[in-house]
Amino acid sequence: MGALLLRRGSMGMALFTGVFVLIVMLFIEYLIPNINALIKIIVVGLSAMIGGMIGNKLFPNKQ
Repeated sequence: MGALLLRRGSMGMALFTGVFVLIVMLFIEYLIPNINALIKIIVVGLSAMIGGMIGNKLFPNKQ
């Protein structure tokens, strides 16, 4: 039911953000395998914010 509430633009933004976070986390795990859990959480949060901003520019809400 939650997917029905998303508009077309926000669904694209959410998908882009998820893929962006996945790529950043895989890249960080590859570069620094023994990283602290707190730093991982901070990196995920920052990458989600950045991915959301980029995704919002790429997939604006169509009203």
